[in-house]
Amino acid sequence: MKKALPHFVAVGVILIAMFFYFQPFFGGKVLKQYDVSQWRATYEETSKFETQTGERTYWTNSIFGGMPNYLIGASYTGNWTNNIYFTFQQVFKHPTDTVFLLFICFYIMLLVFEVNAWLAIIGALAFAFSSFNFINIDAGHITKGNAIAFIPLVIAGIQMCLHKNRIMGALLTGIAISLQLAANHLQITYYLIFIIIAWVIVEIVDAIKNGTIKNVLISGLFLGVAALIAIGTNITGLLTTEEYGKYSLRAPSELTIAADGKTKADNGSTGLDKDYALAWSNGVTEPLTLLIPNFYGGASNGELSTNSETFKLLKAAGYDASNAKQAIKQMPVYWGDQPFTAGPIYYGSIICFLFIFGMIVVKSSVKWWILAASLLAIFLSMGKNFMPLTTLFFDYFPLYNKFRSVTFILCITQALFPLMALLSLRDLMNDKISKKDLMNGLKYGGGIVAGLCLLFAIMPGMFANFTGLNDERMDPSLVTALKADRESIMQMDAFRSFALIAAACALIWFYYNKKIKQFVFMSVLGLLVLGDLWQVDKRYLNDSDFEKKKAAALFEKTPADEEILKDPDPNYRVYNNTTDFDKDAITAYYHKTIGGYHGAKMRRFQELIEWQLAKNNMECYNMLNVKYIILGDSTGRKFVQRNYAANGNAWFVSNTKMVANADEEIKALTGFSSKQTAVIDKRFEGELVNFKMNFDSTASIKFISYAPNKLVYESNTKTPQLAVFSEVYYDKGWNAYVDGKLVPHFRANYILRAMVVPEGKHSIEFKFEPATVKKGQTIALASSITLYVGLILLIGFSFIKKPKVKE
Repeated sequence: MKKALPHFVAVGVILIAMFFYFQPFFGGKVLKQYDVSQWRATYEETSKFETQTGERTYWTNSIFGGMPNYLIGASYTGNWTNNIYFTFQQVFKHPTDTVFLLFICFYIMLLVFEVNAWLAIIGALAFAFSSFNFINIDAGHITKGNAIAFIPLVIAGIQMCLHKNRIMGALLTGIAISLQLAANHLQITYYLIFIIIAWVIVEIVDAIKNGTIKNVLISGLFLGVAALIAIGTNITGLLTTEEYGKYSLRAPSELTIAADGKTKADNGSTGLDKDYALAWSNGVTEPLTLLIPNFYGGASNGELSTNSETFKLLKAAGYDASNAKQAIKQMPVYWGDQPFTAGPIYYGSIICFLFIFGMIVVKSSVKWWILAASLLAIFLSMGKNFMPLTTLFFDYFPLYNKFRSVTFILCITQALFPLMALLSLRDLMNDKISKKDLMNGLKYGGGIVAGLCLLFAIMPGMFANFTGLNDERMDPSLVTALKADRESIMQMDAFRSFALIAAACALIWFYYNKKIKQFVFMSVLGLLVLGDLWQVDKRYLNDSDFEKKKAAALFEKTPADEEILKDPDPNYRVYNNTTDFDKDAITAYYHKTIGGYHGAKMRRFQELIEWQLAKNNMECYNMLNVKYIILGDSTGRKFVQRNYAANGNAWFVSNTKMVANADEEIKALTGFSSKQTAVIDKRFEGELVNFKMNFDSTASIKFISYAPNKLVYESNTKTPQLAVFSEVYYDKGWNAYVDGKLVPHFRANYILRAMVVPEGKHSIEFKFEPATVKKGQTIALASSITLYVGLILLIGFSFIKKPKVKE
C-alpha cells in the first residue's frame, strides 16, 4: 500500500483537477464543440440504421451525395482493443476521457523512465494541460486528442522493452499501438513514427559503441512483432482507409486543368495539393508560442480588455460602453501566418526552461533522440515558411503529403518537452547532477530562455511589426489600435514567462543547496506548472464554452426541415444554399445532402462542386436528384424551393457521349442534357460492346426501397436500355445485381453509376459489400486473440511463485 500510495494520489489529483476545471460539465452542461456537432449530424443516418436493424453499414448518403463512412464512425468486429477503448469512453465521458488519458499515459511513461512517482504527477499534469489539448477539446477534435494521449504509452512500451523487460515491454507496446490506432487519427500516429525513427538511430549508434547490438536487435524483433500484431488488430480500418484514400482528396487528381480553365500547376504531389496541405503552417518565429503563449496575439478572434487601445478607440468613435465591451470580445488579435487559429500551442514556460536545462545536465543518450525529433518537428511545423525541408519531406518521405495542417506535428514536442524536463528533475532528485553542471544549466538554460522572454518584454517592437494577414481590409485607425494591443499582449505574456522561469530557477537552486525540503520543492513547482497552464487554457476553454444539454433532438427541426420531411420519398437530396458546400454537415442530420463537412471527401465530388455545382449548373443538381433547395432571405429566415426538374433515382438515356479522359468528362457536363445523355469515359467502353442503343420511350425504372447499403429498383423495358442512377460511383464495395445475379456497372457523368439493363421486367439491387472489411475483420480477430491471450498468460505467470533455491 505504501508503494501504491503515489499512484492513488495521482489518480485523485487528476480527478480533482478535472472536477474543478470542468465544473459546468459536472453540473450537467455540455461543450458546444463545432466539429462534434458536424460529425454527429453526419453520423445520424448510420446511427439510426444500425440501431433500428442491428446491421452494420459502411456507406452513408448523408453528405456529398454519398461516401464510405470509414472515417465517420464505422465500427468493425474482431478488434477487441476497440471494445476496451469504447468502454473507457462510456465510463469517462468527454471531455474527461481525453484529459484522463493524457494524464495517466504520461504518468506511466515517466514511471518507466524511473521518474519519482510524485514528480511524475507534475509531468503528467504538464502534458495533460498543454494548451493544444484544451484547444482540441473545445473544437471537438476528440480523435486527435486521444491519439496524442497514447503517444507516451507507446514510448513507455518501447523503453521497457529496450531497457527493462522485453516481453512485458513488447506487450505494453502492442497494446499501446493498438489503442493509438483505435483512436483513429492516422496523422498523429504517423508523426509518432518520427520519434521512433530518431530513437532507433540513437539506440543503434549507442549499441555499436557499447558492443550491445545483439541485445538491441533482439529487442527490436520483439517490438516489431508487437507492432505487427497491434496493426493487425486495427487492420480493417487501415485497409479501408488506404483503399478509399485513392479516391479521396488525399490522392492526386486525374484532371490537368483547374475549374477556371487554367492548366493546373504540377506541384509534384502524389497526395494533397501542396498549397492546401501547407495552408496551416507556423511562421518561422511562431514556435516561440511554446514559451510565450500570446507571442502572436493568441486566437484569431481574441478578447481584449477595457484598458486596450481598441476599446478606447471604439468609445471615442461613439460606441457606448456596453457595445464596445461586446465588440472587443471578438477581435483579430492574432497576427501570425496561419489563415486563422483557435489559440497557440503552449507547453508552459517552466517546461520549456527545464527542457533546455535537461539538455545540459542529463548525461543519458536519451536526450539526443529527444532533441533530434523535437527540432525536426519544430522546423517541419513551419511548412511553407521553411520550404527546403518541407519540400524534401513532402515530395520524398512516404505518406507525408497525405496530411494537411503541418502544425499538428508539434504533438511530437508536446510529448518530448515535458519528458526531457522531468528527466532533468529525476536526475536532480537522484543527486546525479554535479554543481558545475547545475550552475551551467541554470546559467545557460535559465539565462537564455528567461533572457529571451525579458528581451521580448522590454523591446517587442524590435522583433515584430504586429501586422495581421487581414489588416489591410480594416480601417487604418483600428489597425493602429490593434497593433498597439498586440504589442501589449506580447509584452504581458513575455513578462509572465520570465517571472515563472525565474521562480523555477530559484526553486532548483534552493533545493540543490538544501535550503528547502523535497516536498516543498515538488509542491511549489507543481503548483507553478499547473497554475501556469491552467490560466492559459482558460483563455480558450472556459465556462462560457458550455451550454445546457438539450433534452429533445440534438438538432431542432426548422420550418424548412419540416416541410421537406413531409415528402414520403425515402431517397432524394437536399442542397442548403444558405451555407458553403463544405460547411454543411448539420443539414445531414435530417436529410441526404450534397454538402457536408469532411477532410477526406471524394476528390471527384469536390471537382464536381468546383466545376459545375458552384457554377449553378442545374443539370448536375438534377442528375444528383436534388429535389429540394433551402434558401434564405435577408432576415435569416430559411425557406424551401422544390426542384421539379430533378431526374429522380434512376432514368434511361437515349444517347451516350464517349470521352477520352477526366478533363473531357468534367467539361462535357457543361451544357449537356442529363436526362438524355450519359457522358462516359472511354475506359468503360468495354461495358457497352454488346449494347446497341435502341431507346424505348415506354420503358420504366422505379425506386422500390432504400437502405444506406442497399438500393432496390424495378425495371420494365422492351429492349436493353442504358440506365443512369443518381448515386455516387465507388467500385470498391458497390455491387449491382439483376434478379439476384451479379452484373457489371460503370461510371457515368463523372460521378454517377450506370449499367445496361436487360429487356423485360427485373429487380435491380445495389449492395455495398466491401471485401476489404470482411478480410480485415478476420485478421483483426486473429491479432486480438494473439495480443490479449499473451497479456493473460503474462499476468498468470506473474502470480506463479518461483521455487526457492536451496543453499
